[in-house]
Amino acid sequence: SGNGWTRVIVEKPFGRDSESSAALTKALKQYLAEDQIFRIDHYLGKELVENLSVLRFSNLIFEPLWSRQYIRNVQLIFSEDFATEGRGGYFD
Repeated sequence: SGNGWTRVIVEKPFGRDSESSAALTKALKQYLAEDQIFRIDHYLGKELVENLSVLRFSNLIFEPLWSRQYIRNVQLIFSEDFATEGRGGYFD
């Protein structure tokens, strides 16, 4: 954005196949530069997401930067075609 520092993390799989992966990348690049798009395996990000608030509040070095003065919001969006049946505890 013009006044901010926007980054997007996309969890794999990045589409259903090579073609849909390319379509996803093309759609993202309509709004973001490549250096704003991060692709990650969900297990690599799981622990970080679960401990995001612990990381923020237990490390005083982040205090000046991880504040409402510099961060407007953090969004974690779960978007899948199937339900979370049997996996709800992970998302609580």
